[in-house]
Amino acid sequence: MTDPYYKEMKHQKREYDWVSNCVYANYKIPTKCICGGAITVETDEKGRNYYVCKDFKNDGLHIRHDCLAALEEELDCLRSQYAEEVSLRRELQFELAQMREEIKELKQLIML
Repeated sequence: MTDPYYKEMKHQKREYDWVSNCVYANYKIPTKCICGGAITVETDEKGRNYYVCKDFKNDGLHIRHDCLAALEEELDCLRSQYAEEVSLRRELQFELAQMREEIKELKQLIML
């Protein structure tokens, strides 16, 4: 017998994941289709690659996303994350340098 709270929590997580898939369906590299199906890479007659739901029907409920656009979006997202990490690291290094100076000053005060 499962705990009703746990069951409700799992249900809400599945619902949140589904909503998240719907919102970000055509942004970045898709991991799962809105319908819950797997994503494959297919090539059209012009030679362009697409991320496509394995159960693709052109009814608006399945993903068909251009690979090049998806990769560019993914790179943009990674670049912005990298920029945030670099700025955070610089802030932390600055704070660390300030703390070292304060520690030196406190040591000098204690030694007097």
